[in-house]
Amino acid sequence: MILIYTPHITTRVLYAMDIVFKTVLQTDYKLTDHKEEFIGYNKCKIAYTKVNEDFPVFIKSNDILFETDINAKIIEVDSECLDFPKFFKSSTQDFLGYDVFAMVFYFATRYEEYLKSDLDEHQRFQAEKSLAFQNNCLQIPFLNVAIQKFGDKLKQHFPFLKFNKPTFNFVSTIDIDNAFAYAHKGLKRNLGGLAKDVFNLRLSQVAQRIMSNLDEKKDPYNTFKLINSLSDETQTALQYFVLIGDYSTYDKNPHYNKVGFRKLLKGLSNKHEIGLHPSYESFNHLEKIEIEKKRLEDIIEKKVTSARCHFLRIKFPKTYRVFINAGITDDYTMIYASQSGFRAGLCTPFPWFDLERNEITSLTIHPSTIMEGTLRDYNGYSIEHANATIHHLLSEVKKQGGEFVSVWHNDSFVPEQAEWIDVYKNLLQTSKV
Repeated sequence: MILIYTPHITTRVLYAMDIVFKTVLQTDYKLTDHKEEFIGYNKCKIAYTKVNEDFPVFIKSNDILFETDINAKIIEVDSECLDFPKFFKSSTQDFLGYDVFAMVFYFATRYEEYLKSDLDEHQRFQAEKSLAFQNNCLQIPFLNVAIQKFGDKLKQHFPFLKFNKPTFNFVSTIDIDNAFAYAHKGLKRNLGGLAKDVFNLRLSQVAQRIMSNLDEKKDPYNTFKLINSLSDETQTALQYFVLIGDYSTYDKNPHYNKVGFRKLLKGLSNKHEIGLHPSYESFNHLEKIEIEKKRLEDIIEKKVTSARCHFLRIKFPKTYRVFINAGITDDYTMIYASQSGFRAGLCTPFPWFDLERNEITSLTIHPSTIMEGTLRDYNGYSIEHANATIHHLLSEVKKQGGEFVSVWHNDSFVPEQAEWIDVYKNLLQTSKV
């Protein structure tokens, strides 16, 4: 048992300690604000205070874990460290030279995302504005690395300490933004699309539209048989996230009452986990999330407990509060659209902290690591570059015993995307090595 002394035990302190010791190092610890108890303890002990009173292990505490509000911070960074930048650099000599607990808290809570106002066109926090991107560590699970290094150093001082390394886990997730290109879209949408195709002389699309409506198996986006077979062949855990919101500019799945759409979702749910893909419009109309969740549950006749927001649009803290109230227990939105890597600095699932309420919640965040649209569309990577990036990120997660979550879309499995299908196949195979 590790005993940690701090003069004031706050919810923020507890959250940071939980991630360090319970989530990553997987060991027991105890917090105390009684100095006498700490002094009398003769095993592994850490002082997390402002002043070093000849403590055997002293980490100088930053004020952030003892505050209750959210303020802009000037964060001192030691970027000369070989493995990762040391954020919250200490002004005095202590055990690590930086405050690992403040660093974990700041990035895991997404503190910086509560402060930024220069959002992108979809009202999203921009990866390029993040501290991790600006300090060249976005593609490293730098919090995991920092915590493991901290654990290694503790074991040097206390050789009897033992930490458990988590087991690597790979999850392939497929977002169903558009289950069908043409089928089950309704007469109005198909007639409008047909007129545009004819006007623009897109005769091949005219033929494909007609064939798809006559036989949904010929719809180009109906790629689920291929996706499922790849999962079966490689014994890969597969999870789908379904967009089931009302039609809008960015929400284009068939109407949820369409028999063919419902049959597809029910069939997928018989073998794979199905999560909610809250619509683009739900970002500004949060009440839609619970409505959409009930629609999906009615179709698959199962409880829906996981979600990933469409277009990765999160409104901190409101979106996650709605998730909790709606019975969502696991979120998979923690990834940037424009950059791969580790948005929260972690590659292990962790509890969400409501920064406004200073409250540890029941919602578990599963960081996603790569998305095919990021590599292909945002970054414009070649196939070789994409494979190299994936292999690097996968290697980083494996080293930490983390959870690697990939994001693909069913409309990326069309014949025209053959090279990217090969990228996906390679990912599944490499995850098993």
